[in-house]
Amino acid sequence: MKKIACTALLASSLLVPFGQSAFANIPILTIEGEGGGAIVPWAYTSNAAKDGGIGMPAASIWTWVSDSYTINFWPVAVSIGDRLEFGVAYQNLDISTLKDDLRGDSFAALDLALGGGGNRLDTKLDNLQMITAHAKYQFVKESENWPAMAISVSYKKALDVDELDDNLTDSVRAIGGGFAAAPKVLKYMGVDDDDGFEVNLMATKLWKTKIPLLTAVNLRYTQANQLGFLGFSDDWSLNPEFTLAILPEANVAVGVEFRYKPDELRSVNDYLNANGVAGGLRGLDDYSFNEDHFVDFFVAYLPTPNLTIAAGVANIGNVVHRETKSIWAFNINYDF
Repeated sequence: MKKIACTALLASSLLVPFGQSAFANIPILTIEGEGGGAIVPWAYTSNAAKDGGIGMPAASIWTWVSDSYTINFWPVAVSIGDRLEFGVAYQNLDISTLKDDLRGDSFAALDLALGGGGNRLDTKLDNLQMITAHAKYQFVKESENWPAMAISVSYKKALDVDELDDNLTDSVRAIGGGFAAAPKVLKYMGVDDDDGFEVNLMATKLWKTKIPLLTAVNLRYTQANQLGFLGFSDDWSLNPEFTLAILPEANVAVGVEFRYKPDELRSVNDYLNANGVAGGLRGLDDYSFNEDHFVDFFVAYLPTPNLTIAAGVANIGNVVHRETKSIWAFNINYDF
């Protein structure tokens, strides 16, 4: 069952008001490399070229740190004119906690039930890496009465999910007995591919009220599990996302983002129970791999027309197998 992850995030999420702000480097880049906020893309292009040519690149660094996981994102994007954007992002999820927890829990369960033997479940990996590339086109320009509207298509490639599946499956089969011919672990759980696509349809509007107000809505059509770090399903899901922000100053934004997440994967425990587990691993802790929705509250500041610096705190719910506590978020975004 999905849970809503309540967060308090001071994240880098600024906007491109039409003729409102004196700063040209907003929006910044999301964790997946699109012009937008922290986790939700907007219908604006990053560092748009004013003369209709190829603009200068925008680059960003995101770091999310919690008690259980560290996630790093390095996106870069470039715009052609003010309607077309291309970008790529490298993403890295530290799963050393999953490796240590799974090794320790499974060793203890098997030792208690089978009297030793040294067997355990093992990822043999400390990190999961991913590459995301996208193209975005703004097909409706923002006006006084109409929001900007854009569509983007992203290709995502999970670089380590096949190796993770092989390592988990080999460690299960090494237990022997009924596990010797067990099927692939992640395949059973619902991971069908190591790459997949996302399509985003977004609308963004800056309202020229006394304190300018920005609203953004995005519909994400995706195959990704855990942002794509745990591969992709053959099934697609449609998930809404929202941003609401105010600009108390021309170089300051305060607001909230909400991102629905799909929840498609079975648990490791379901796999073990369905594939001949006897008493040995019935006592294993819950490795559900559930996904939670993201919510963040943000504040960001632009000290110069090219630089955005922000820091924040968040709770994004379950990441891979463990419920995270507070996540600290840090971001630097620079438009060349």
